[in-house]
Amino acid sequence: MGLLIEYEKQDFIMNMKKLVLAVAMASGLGMGAAHAADNGHGKITFTGTIIDAACSIDASSIDQTKELGAISMKQLSGGGQSSPINFNIQLHDCDTTTAKNATVTFNGVAGDGAAGLDGALAVTGQGSGVGVVITDMGKNVIKPNVASPDIALNDGDNELQFQAYVQGSSVAGAVIPGAFTSVANFVMDYK
Repeated sequence: MGLLIEYEKQDFIMNMKKLVLAVAMASGLGMGAAHAADNGHGKITFTGTIIDAACSIDASSIDQTKELGAISMKQLSGGGQSSPINFNIQLHDCDTTTAKNATVTFNGVAGDGAAGLDGALAVTGQGSGVGVVITDMGKNVIKPNVASPDIALNDGDNELQFQAYVQGSSVAGAVIPGAFTSVANFVMDYK
């Protein structure tokens, strides 16, 4: 019987040694992972929209930011204007059997009519007394929330070209310096 107890004792000790060795190895592996350097990481989110329309809108046209520059108050006072910047909306895979023309409506808050800015988008921020005017390439003003004139489409790719500029208030002393932002959400319509 003493031999059996001695054997069970040795077996118990061997099992304990194995257990201690396994725990030591597992904790060593975990510590190595905990000390690994972060060599960079990130996240990519893919989004899109399926539309029932004559054309697809290029991803680069969906959410644009356009810099209008640093414009002097003197240039904008008394209803003055900045130099225009160009921007466009890229369309792909247009099918003229579905629609031959498109219009674009730039939705946003219209400027103050009393200040001569009713054809402009209102601005927010420190800078004030101005609005952002959008025109077609023929210099025709496209008022906020009003559809543009018809734009003829071609089969395949189309580039709808526009311009924007800053328009100062016609009210004396109304232009205040500072950064500003103006947002227009565009809506396509096909005919």
